[in-house]
Amino acid sequence: MNLTTHLNELAAPDAAAFRTLVGRLRARPEREPSAGLTERIMAAVDAERARERRRFRLPSPRWGIAAAAALAASLTLFSVYRSGTGSSGPAEQADGYAWLAANQEPDGTWSPAKHGGAEAYRPALTALSALALARAPRGYAPQLQRACDALAAMQTADGAFGGEGRAQLYNHAITTYALAALNRGQPALRPVLARALGFIRTRQTAEGGWDYEPRSEGNAAVTAWQVRALACAEEQGFKEAQVPLRKGLRWLRSVARDDGSVAYHRGSPTRSEGLTALAAYALITAGKEFSGLPELGRRVAGSLSAAAGTDRGADCYRDYAKVLAFESAGAGPQAAAVRRQMLQRQAAGSRDQWETVGGKLYTTALTALAAR
Repeated sequence: MNLTTHLNELAAPDAAAFRTLVGRLRARPEREPSAGLTERIMAAVDAERARERRRFRLPSPRWGIAAAAALAASLTLFSVYRSGTGSSGPAEQADGYAWLAANQEPDGTWSPAKHGGAEAYRPALTALSALALARAPRGYAPQLQRACDALAAMQTADGAFGGEGRAQLYNHAITTYALAALNRGQPALRPVLARALGFIRTRQTAEGGWDYEPRSEGNAAVTAWQVRALACAEEQGFKEAQVPLRKGLRWLRSVARDDGSVAYHRGSPTRSEGLTALAAYALITAGKEFSGLPELGRRVAGSLSAAAGTDRGADCYRDYAKVLAFESAGAGPQAAAVRRQMLQRQAAGSRDQWETVGGKLYTTALTALAAR
């Protein structure tokens, strides 16, 4: 750990207090540790790690990949709401908005299980559906208010918004972003958002990222989601979002490779167009106040292809992430080309590869936001 780097990320009073504490500790006389102390500490660490792994047992790799990709779509959608993309759509998109409004549950949520999705992600898909309605040409204020009230009511004592394992961090980032983006200036929600930010900080790794399991340094998909939530909260005046945001951006910068792609984990050889696009957008927009990050994000976006056939089949997440990356990088024609491909796949009735995870709520909301 680079202590100087971490101190530079603290507010001046906090950094001064920490340096004072370190000075006092250094002034104390050194004592010889008891015999076997190191071995006892390492044994306790190994035992705790084993317990955490049993507690956070992951589903099959195939399910995990599907869940990550499906829910990564939602963060890019939230980013669209913030950037203003897709504020109006063609006539067929009005049907999508009306379908979402008609299928809201009496308690203000949306049920993924009723529409082919996974119920574990009800908070995330409720937030996603609400953000889609917020971009509709006509107003859906009552539906949006019920959705926001329902999301706030889902918050648990530790500040999280529900779910376990992989579902928890996706639900949390998406819901935190939605409540910050859709409720600007509402004092009643500030305590909810403050607790949500506290949960994000407690789950950030020492390296600055976020991941599903404790003691992992982070993965780019989950980290990009948290970065988007933190950036939106900071814009709402939450100063406590500043330090974890800077650390998260620094972690994303560290996984950008020489060819412009982004590694899922540090050193991971896999290339994903959707993940690369999501990270590019986060670096350009959330990193706009930091020297070098927007330029890096544009270079990452430049590694993406706008040509059809780069990836197989319909994938709303991948295509929408590319639209976001290209538009934020100033590549409007490429963004328009990808958007056309996405709408053509929808018109052809192509089945989205992640539809079994997100269901019709996911594909409908994402498609509605994709249209301009």
